[in-house]
Amino acid sequence: MNSRHWDIFCTVIDNLGDIGTCWRLAHILHHDHGQQVRLFVDNLDALKPLVPSTQNMAQQALHGVQVHQWTSEFPDITPAQVVIETFGCTLPARYVQAMQRPPQPVWINLEYMSCEDWVSNVHGQTSLLAHGLGKHFIIPSLLPNSGGLLREKNLLTQRDAFLARPDQQQAWCEAWHIPPPADTSLKISLFAYENPQLGALLTSLSHAPQAITAYLPASRLLNSLRELTQNPDLNAGDSIQHGNLTLHILPFLPQAEYDRLLWLCDINFVRGEESLTRALFAGKPLIWQIYPTADQAHHDKLNAFLATYTAHDHAEHLTQLCAWMRHWNGILKDETDAYTLLNNLHQQHAWYAARSTALAQVPDLSQNLLNLVAFSASTG
Repeated sequence: MNSRHWDIFCTVIDNLGDIGTCWRLAHILHHDHGQQVRLFVDNLDALKPLVPSTQNMAQQALHGVQVHQWTSEFPDITPAQVVIETFGCTLPARYVQAMQRPPQPVWINLEYMSCEDWVSNVHGQTSLLAHGLGKHFIIPSLLPNSGGLLREKNLLTQRDAFLARPDQQQAWCEAWHIPPPADTSLKISLFAYENPQLGALLTSLSHAPQAITAYLPASRLLNSLRELTQNPDLNAGDSIQHGNLTLHILPFLPQAEYDRLLWLCDINFVRGEESLTRALFAGKPLIWQIYPTADQAHHDKLNAFLATYTAHDHAEHLTQLCAWMRHWNGILKDETDAYTLLNNLHQQHAWYAARSTALAQVPDLSQNLLNLVAFSASTG
């Protein structure tokens, strides 16, 4: 694969999913595929929790990626050979004008992940715009013949090596000041938006017949925990003991370290799309909180994901998973005891590991983008 120059544009709308996906894509293109990448982002503060070495600078090199502050006064620069506008952001007018001059770049519109029926009608389509440039639409998805999911080449190998080495797990916990779990406990990670279901979940876990170790990275779910405990001062480093539940509040982990928390745990609660993808490849049972929308469109999106993820398998634990995940997202009421459900899912962990392996057998999003660019170059 030829080394090309790529420009990726990201506007930070809310939370960290947009910039998290863009940074991971830029990092994979450079480190796994030898591409030269510039990442334009309008909010560097959003990148700092994911990549702590980020500075408030107009331009900087981070792990081989050139990161630029995207401001309203966009400079007059030569566009890269490949241009990616992510999640419906609008490219600077001056930059689009420069794109119209030969040699014209490959222009890609990268959309949000979806498993809905419309994906097959939109993914891979090209729209010819009035100024003569064509825009290719790429939809990440679990569906076949889609954009796929972002995945580093050695991700599953790294995961398996980490899980095979208790000493590495211990060293990682010590390095990030994470209390190591008891060997006999059920280990759960809790990364979510504010959620009214949290109280019932924690009560159920506290009454579990075995020890439960839960890790809650400092995030929006911490707001719900503070409200539940009536303790507004709860913060990273604090722990709560309630019955058989030990809950540790962790600092927000850099993107490069979050995977190891997912690998360490038996059940992973995740939010948004970037964290969902990482949980899928962790190969553990997962509970996804989808980003809520005012028009309730996220209900259809969640249902489409569940149908695709559990396709062709009618096992009881998957029926329970789908029902309780809808409950966690406030779509329906489910009386299933949370601990009973999570323990049942844990007993079926081999299914989730196999599903992860299957997802890793198809080209990932970065490879599909490279294939599109190579095809465009050969036919252009």
